[in-house]
Amino acid sequence: MAKRYSHLLSPIVVAGNIIKNRTLYPNASPHFLQGPENYPAEGLMTFYTDLAKSGCAIITLAEWSNPNQRKGNYYSDMVHMQNFDFSDPAVGNYFSQLADDIHYYGSKILVGIGFPDFPEGYSLNGSKEMKGPGGGPFGPRPATKPAPREMIQQNIQDFVEKCRMFRAFGYDGYSMRVEANIAPGGGPFGPSMRDDEYDSSCLENRTRYILECADAVKKAFPDFIVSFAIAGEQPNGYTGGMSGYTLEDAIEFCKLCDGRVDIMEIREKDMCKSHPTGFTFQKGEHEVIRYAKAIKAAGVRKMLLEPVGGFQDPDELDGYIAEGACDIIGMARGFMADPEWGLKVQEGRGEDITPCLFCNKCHGTILDDPDPWISVCSVNPKMGDSHKLHRLVSEPTREKKVAIIGGGPSGMRAAIYCAERGHKVTLFEKTNELGGQIIHGDYASFKWPVGKYKNWLIDQVKKLDVDVIMNCAPTTEMIEEGGYDAVIAATGASPYTPNIQGLRTADGTLAEGYRHCVEVFGHEQELGKKVVVIGGSETGIETAMYLCENGHDVTVLTRQKSIGHDCSRLHYITMAFVGIDPKTGRQSMRPAWEKYDNLTGIVGVTTTKVEGGKVTYVDQDGVENTIEADSVVLCGGMKPNRDEALSFYGYSDQFFVIGDANGCGNLQRCNRDAFSKASQI
Repeated sequence: MAKRYSHLLSPIVVAGNIIKNRTLYPNASPHFLQGPENYPAEGLMTFYTDLAKSGCAIITLAEWSNPNQRKGNYYSDMVHMQNFDFSDPAVGNYFSQLADDIHYYGSKILVGIGFPDFPEGYSLNGSKEMKGPGGGPFGPRPATKPAPREMIQQNIQDFVEKCRMFRAFGYDGYSMRVEANIAPGGGPFGPSMRDDEYDSSCLENRTRYILECADAVKKAFPDFIVSFAIAGEQPNGYTGGMSGYTLEDAIEFCKLCDGRVDIMEIREKDMCKSHPTGFTFQKGEHEVIRYAKAIKAAGVRKMLLEPVGGFQDPDELDGYIAEGACDIIGMARGFMADPEWGLKVQEGRGEDITPCLFCNKCHGTILDDPDPWISVCSVNPKMGDSHKLHRLVSEPTREKKVAIIGGGPSGMRAAIYCAERGHKVTLFEKTNELGGQIIHGDYASFKWPVGKYKNWLIDQVKKLDVDVIMNCAPTTEMIEEGGYDAVIAATGASPYTPNIQGLRTADGTLAEGYRHCVEVFGHEQELGKKVVVIGGSETGIETAMYLCENGHDVTVLTRQKSIGHDCSRLHYITMAFVGIDPKTGRQSMRPAWEKYDNLTGIVGVTTTKVEGGKVTYVDQDGVENTIEADSVVLCGGMKPNRDEALSFYGYSDQFFVIGDANGCGNLQRCNRDAFSKASQI
């Protein structure tokens, strides 16, 4: 019997608008969907329309229209985002079309909005000159004077007119991030220079302007939804150098907003927590729920509370609403990971929802300049292509018999897609366990999202009646005799053993007593206390962290100039907590491996010999060093099993090589490869 998520799916009235359920999409625009167009491009329009089609009740689209946005650092965040030109009346046509599409499915759309600029030379608080790179909110800016009261009132009216424009486009309300106004520092540009009722002497004065704007909009358009977004608390000195605030400050602010603001979106306390990953939280441990409960307990009743950050599990969300912890839920990555999230919830199929990996590749991936800032989804290969699938994917013409060789993530995902297309699928796995290289998700504490995804793949393969044959490495004769119409070789990759003295046997294989990193998980108790990991890639550093968690003292040796050289610099392992930068002494986002006191990284070295419990390396100055090691773990990369894959060519009408055997190298590429090849069968 299908499960009913009765609380999550229940309608609610907001500012006189009937909201069809309790799920919202916050102001979170993927980079990959919009090009240089000054209007919402087709990819962006399709993405937001699909959210409504899936059942998302309220969707927020940012109105960004900064004429200087493209003049910033080419490799910074905002220069890659949408930038709309509202001086062109035709741009409004596309905004109206998008609102119409959203309303077609009974959903509402808000605009993520900013305040109109004050006249040149003025700002609300006044500010000193700021220097810095362009394209962002913190510089460069000339010095400004505090705006006179009559100028403030004019600006409030300008804001109402701005809302009037979006209301004419068909938008149902606005959303705005306002945490900078809560902090005692007087906003994001330094202490206020005012000495009147808009000064920074108390929270009421600091937030007076934004609340007067909200009041003016409500007076003009009572049914226009007003939504604010804040962090539940803010670390002191973290965001843009401004002073922070406490949960008590946030509660006081929410009391001021209650009855004047319709929705309060509540985020985690810093940029690492608000983009949660396996490195920053465990399943069900949402600190933001604690904030929502505290605000509720303080007597805030008229305003709807919307926690956001790391939510996807409908059972969990339904429970939060049932217990009164919050009223609605904000979710971005959950909808990206599975564009049918809402439909599956409506049908009571929560177990079929594709789990998000919380890898934050949807926010962007960048290794080093001049890499582009591209958004992808590791588990949703349709991300960014939804508007093109009608020409990329054809419907199958008949049922086909498909053999898939390899039960790793790409093999299982290909089996799922082929079965969903109506084909009869047989999956061969040479070991006694499905999962391939993502089996480590069952072991490392920080890889639990990968473990959840692996188990989902296995469950879906079973549910779709894929014929799984375990402990079987099929021969070409078996494939030929099976009479398959299509063969997909997902034979994966094998660890590479670097040519280091003492590591290789005469035939080039790994010498006895040493391990590749893929052989460590679940066998860590077989290693000694002191472990040397040779290779400091993302895989190597994650292996080292896992060993540290299990009581080993680990030294990582790498030829690269930094640990984790292949890790994206955006909101994942490299941005796992807020700590002190050892070089500057200031707060900054720090990599996950810095949490481990028993982990040492040595960079810029070449390992030359492993022998008799010792590892020898040459440092950047050419000096030879030796360290003791009870155990040595190799992380020298992987080599695709292409020869094995290609051996199955010629035994079917269609043949494909996918995943790591095709050189993919990560889950995102493996899933996209599986989808694209399965779509051709």
